[in-house]
Amino acid sequence: MKHTFGGPWIQIKLDLLGRYLASFNQALQYRPLPSQPFKRIYIDAFAGTGECEIKTDEQTVETIEGSAKIALQTTPAFDQVHLIDLNQAHVHELTKLAAGYGNRVRVHHDDANLAINKILRMLNWDQCRGVLFLDPYGMTVPWTTLQKIAATEALDVWYLFPLSGVYRQAAKDFEKVDQSKSNSLDEVLGTRAWRDHFYKADGQAGLLGEREGKIRVATPEDIAGFVHFRLAEVFKGWVSDPLYLRSPNGAPLFALFCCISNPAPKAVGLAKKIASHILGKFGITPKRGSRRSSMPDQNLPLF
Repeated sequence: MKHTFGGPWIQIKLDLLGRYLASFNQALQYRPLPSQPFKRIYIDAFAGTGECEIKTDEQTVETIEGSAKIALQTTPAFDQVHLIDLNQAHVHELTKLAAGYGNRVRVHHDDANLAINKILRMLNWDQCRGVLFLDPYGMTVPWTTLQKIAATEALDVWYLFPLSGVYRQAAKDFEKVDQSKSNSLDEVLGTRAWRDHFYKADGQAGLLGEREGKIRVATPEDIAGFVHFRLAEVFKGWVSDPLYLRSPNGAPLFALFCCISNPAPKAVGLAKKIASHILGKFGITPKRGSRRSSMPDQNLPLF
């Protein structure tokens, strides 16, 4: 069974992930001491099946290795690999895949947020370092999960933020953002402040004699900037500028961030060097001197 979804942009994120995992394990293979290296952990929160089919054009479908298989084949190898999925069919395929890699691989048939919480609590993060790939099915990762991940100060996170999902929930007319949509946005962004950052009073309505409402003025790029700022509030090491993954017509679907939870200067320097080199291949050059993006209306509350 193959996990069928998406277009050629999927190859970009998987290529980037594979490069980072190999560089990460190579860099940490003998750290902090050759005689006592860190235990290296990989967590895939929405692991799929190990393979996926992508549409390279309207008539061509290609099968490629998914994130789980990429992680398992990484050399040097991870000491532990945790593969999470809630879909029973996916778990069946992951279990077959894991069978060839011994007891260093564990498959979790569970909600990603619950499984992540269990994994975070079961490991001694003073002795571990790891990478967590967060590629959610829609807006299913609450901000509280990100806070728990960041609190380890030991995980590098590649987070594929559902930019188009947020854009759809944040309707152009604020009156059309019902309670369910508001709750979803509050949960994924971890704040109510998006109401003030994404929306402004519709002065045109007042001029026409209509009741003045609020309209969304934030572009997808503005939303990604807001998310970057929020991530940098909890990931104390470094957060990369977003890499936009776009649909064939150019619309930004996702914003991919690298989030470093370890604030130690040496750890930040190493992770940033690896991530920046890889992101540079896709046109992302980190800004110097700041781990946070600049945002308009800094006087507005973020919480």
